[in-house]
Amino acid sequence: MRKHKDFMSEPDDGYIDIESCFEPIFEPPLETLEEWRSWKDEPEPTLENTSVYVTEPDGIQYFYCGNTRIRVSEHFSQSGKPMDKLIEKVVQYAARNAG
Repeated sequence: MRKHKDFMSEPDDGYIDIESCFEPIFEPPLETLEEWRSWKDEPEPTLENTSVYVTEPDGIQYFYCGNTRIRVSEHFSQSGKPMDKLIEKVVQYAARNAG
């Protein structure tokens, strides 16, 4: 690489040697390369691996997903009707009350 003083004696034709503006680029340290490689091994974030239900000591249940916290105020009973029956009733109700 040429030094700046080498260009001082040359005529200025509006030419800038871009290589003289930068330091040479070296390979990153081995630790950095290993860290970057480990990022590929991490699973893609999905709802299954980034969310959790938590019951606080006061008994209130929250759903956490990333930085979002949602208070769970209603949920279906374990011994309740199956989802398809509930949807069927909702559709029937909407059909009866359609104007």
